[in-house]
Amino acid sequence: MNLNFTKIKGTRQLGSVPLLTGIACLLVVLISSCVKSNTSPTTVVPSGLLSVIDASPDAPAADFYINNSLVNASALTYGNYIPYFNATTGADKAGFFNTGSLTPIAIDTINIKASQVYTLFFTNLAAKHDFLLVTDTVVAPINSGASIRLVNMSPDAPNVDLMISGKVIIANKSYKQVSSFTTIPVVANDTLKIVQTGTHNLLGVVNAVTVQTGAVYTIWLYGFASGTNGYTLHANLMQNAIFY
Repeated sequence: MNLNFTKIKGTRQLGSVPLLTGIACLLVVLISSCVKSNTSPTTVVPSGLLSVIDASPDAPAADFYINNSLVNASALTYGNYIPYFNATTGADKAGFFNTGSLTPIAIDTINIKASQVYTLFFTNLAAKHDFLLVTDTVVAPINSGASIRLVNMSPDAPNVDLMISGKVIIANKSYKQVSSFTTIPVVANDTLKIVQTGTHNLLGVVNAVTVQTGAVYTIWLYGFASGTNGYTLHANLMQNAIFY
């Protein structure tokens, strides 16, 4: 079975940011890395995989740096994401800067371990931002299905459920809570709904999604339930990986 880490291919992609260099030399269990050091073209250094999701409503379009290396070739904007890229291990300085400048928006330290897969969520208002680094347990979905996890990145939203085809798939996630990946059926042109826990009060929706066999997804809620500064609630979806 082969594993590909991919950008979302659905019909309602809010956007993604291409990498300066492609994801190379991915192995099924990420045993080795093809990240090379700057000093020797033949030296292989340990790495993990990292994706980045921008859920900070008032942050300007950003360049994302790991230590002193720029990751994205075009601006990362609110609600969008950078797909997986190789990130060297250790305590790294992760920073968002105004696009085309070195004016900082938010900087923090993250710790990447070799052969691990992560997503970094950047959320809340930029002045009091939250960084949330999550380890992604990306495994092949069972029974020829797909899998999905739910992330609540809205600071003032109530606890939320994920509903697919009228059924609650994942329940009761509060701010900065990340569910485990849960198996879902493969469906075409479906609607994924994030609702207030225990109700049908719709908070975020992703329409016209074709769930693919063997695919692994993340859906997240972002913005403010109160509509602070005009930033209302939305949802977006990315395909973390697909197993063939």
